[in-house]
Amino acid sequence: LLNRSVQQTELGHFTPPSLRPKARFMNLAPLLTWAAMMLWQLNHPQAKARREITAERLQEKLGWLKTMEPQIANWNACQAVVSTAVTFVNEQGLSSGSADELAIQLQALVIGDDSQAVATQLVAFVRCSEQKFTAVKANDAKLNSISRLPLSTEILESAFGLFKQLERQHSKGGFTSLLAAFGAMLKPATPESICRGFARVSVKQMRTWVTRNLKSTLGSKRRTAYTEFTNATCL
Repeated sequence: LLNRSVQQTELGHFTPPSLRPKARFMNLAPLLTWAAMMLWQLNHPQAKARREITAERLQEKLGWLKTMEPQIANWNACQAVVSTAVTFVNEQGLSSGSADELAIQLQALVIGDDSQAVATQLVAFVRCSEQKFTAVKANDAKLNSISRLPLSTEILESAFGLFKQLERQHSKGGFTSLLAAFGAMLKPATPESICRGFARVSVKQMRTWVTRNLKSTLGSKRRTAYTEFTNATCL
């Protein structure tokens, strides 16, 4: 309702961000940033963004935000804790001492009981995962004190996003022979490593792997279906 009342008006640039119907966890940060920006605008009448907008008009449509200023600050503190934890997990992964290191970073962001509760739960989750990692490491000679394991699927999700960019117009047709290149997205590539890769695997070997592991792709099956229909009805 708020979007409808300010869009296509002199207040259009103050419209709150659109909310995602999916991945609703990702809605909070942009919404809180918008709320913080609007509170600043409401408190600064001389701001450039408020030109040609009367104080009465701004107060009528968005002044209610000032009554929620304490709650917005509280939610911002919780969001800061969550965002820092997500970044830590994505960048650092899981290793010995991860929970203690995360606890230090989060404690600097805690403001009030709610953000403290969020920080405590996040550190407890990482500590539980770290204990499992320690148990596995004790039975695996390949893991040492500096080993790290992933604790998030975000890297994998990003890799799939890059893979779809590589596929381009074929990204909606299922896996194609480009799947053979997927592994290259999970490690740094240099001209030297690319040359070594091409020298190690021939085109014939690559095609054999694709035939053995991918069989007929969705796009190939669709083309076969239309070709059979066309050939049969044109006779």
